[in-house]
Amino acid sequence: MGGLSVRGAVVRYGSGETATTAVAGVDLDVADGEILALLGPSGCGKSSLLRAVAGLEPLAAGTVAFDGEDLAGVPVHRRGFGLLFQDGQLFAHRDVARNVAYGLETARVPRAQRGERVRELLDAVGLARYGRRSVSTLSGGERQRVALARALAPRPRLLLLDEPFSALDRALRERLAVDVRDVLRDTGTTAVFVTHDHDEAFTVADRVGVMQAGHLLQVAPPEELWRAPASRAVAAFLGYQAFVPREVAGGTAGATNDGGTRPADATDAGGWLAVGPNGLRVLPTDLSGRGGAGARGGADTSWSARVVAGAFRRGRTELTVDVDLGAGPQRLVAQLDGVAPPAPGATVTVGLDAAGCAFVGSSPQRDSLSA
Repeated sequence: MGGLSVRGAVVRYGSGETATTAVAGVDLDVADGEILALLGPSGCGKSSLLRAVAGLEPLAAGTVAFDGEDLAGVPVHRRGFGLLFQDGQLFAHRDVARNVAYGLETARVPRAQRGERVRELLDAVGLARYGRRSVSTLSGGERQRVALARALAPRPRLLLLDEPFSALDRALRERLAVDVRDVLRDTGTTAVFVTHDHDEAFTVADRVGVMQAGHLLQVAPPEELWRAPASRAVAAFLGYQAFVPREVAGGTAGATNDGGTRPADATDAGGWLAVGPNGLRVLPTDLSGRGGAGARGGADTSWSARVVAGAFRRGRTELTVDVDLGAGPQRLVAQLDGVAPPAPGATVTVGLDAAGCAFVGSSPQRDSLSA
């Protein structure tokens, strides 16, 4: 298979009893032209894995190959990979065009071809008239666009991006994520994109891999990953806020990969219903507690909850509530539709919305990583 192939990759720092394993036997494939995001919290090993692929960190075990070629012993500058980090590290003494042209100059590409390639990429990243600008006059987002164009200029067979937007504000990161996705797809670039930001990963990537404690827990397209997390550890990292034991949830339907619902069955025994950010709703009852109408999606289970606070976010009201869904008291967020929020201390009835939930089967080995 063409593209990147990683088998049994182990990265360790230090030696002896003080050694730390950053990457613990990871297998990973990235097909030609595919964009894969490695998503995980700080310290999970995603950047160490990226650096091992680049050749910047030695492998303690395992292999990295590209297009079937084992890269053991191949130095960084001969792997044909492009690198883009949080700090684009532009050359202050070069203008924008000459920054983009740097790799082409190193490869001794003729001047006319360099100029054409630079113009092509500056247009692709939305900086068509910036060629003569000093990089000192650019904003943070513009600098990262120049750095992306420079990384793409030599036509790398694999582009490795390590938290490229983490130093930028939220609105700019959201815009750049869309722009980077479009540029990578338009140029057919194979890429591995490391981030701790869920929205970035889901926006940029064709598939997303979730890492935790050096392990790769799941790799799947964004929608499949969200609707069918492979373990409780994956679901928790993605933002599912509570886990209702299947026997407590009773007949509540779980979300399926196609966005529909399915009833509980015998194969679900021992698992959980993972409650997403939109999976808990205040039911249209009086405020007297249990016994209200069932949750959307067919559930007839409801719980009494005490309101802690209310907030209006992005066009909807969210209530922070204290509630016990069957696994002990928790402070969770419930969605409230169409009415003014009750005052703190009020009692409301909440229920599960199957469209915002996912079934997670029992997987003790994987779930232990979340402890």
